[in-house]
Amino acid sequence: MTNDHPFKITVCFEERPGGGLRVWSEDIPGLVLSSSSVDRVLEDVKAALEAIISHDLKEPIVVEPLEDIRRALAREGVIDERPIVPGPKEYVAYRH
Repeated sequence: MTNDHPFKITVCFEERPGGGLRVWSEDIPGLVLSSSSVDRVLEDVKAALEAIISHDLKEPIVVEPLEDIRRALAREGVIDERPIVPGPKEYVAYRH
């Protein structure tokens, strides 16, 4: 990276026909995860993003999920929680 500014990555989560999740990103070529275990896929996304981006940029990169404002407000009791549905989720990456 040429500067210290973080950048956003959009990751798509899709339900698999037989159950589980498939994950991919147009922002990060090579990111494809798929498992019948939803928990396994969710656990692997951060590490996969860090490995791919760190390799591509040749420097350590840290990736964290960006929290949805609606989820943050629900956690604080400001609004009612809505169910989580598959779809795009955003992550932030920055130099370590």
